[in-house]
Amino acid sequence: MPTIIRIDTNKVGAKVMKAWDEGLPNLSEEILADCNEYCKEDTHALIDSSLIHSVLKEGKLVWQTPYAKRQYWEIKTSLTPGRTWKWCETAKRRFKDRWKKLAERELKSHL
Repeated sequence: MPTIIRIDTNKVGAKVMKAWDEGLPNLSEEILADCNEYCKEDTHALIDSSLIHSVLKEGKLVWQTPYAKRQYWEIKTSLTPGRTWKWCETAKRRFKDRWKKLAERELKSHL
């Protein structure tokens, strides 16, 4: 006698999306902290702005100062050693594999 298995892809998709939404704030918080390790910090205003303006539950990381865009894309030098332009790209090169593992753990823990 054959066995018939039916999978309701709508329910599975909804469950996965719910798990993702629940785990995203933790993942976003970790990525923000890692990016801020390389963010320029002359007066700490850039980093402070990311803590205020980022929307972690949506995975939206924002550095919002009048000069943030220019500091990120144009000005390659930093007054603080270890800090650099394109700080998110620098963090991504270093932490991408750890972020992937964290995303997987978060997703699994909420399923």
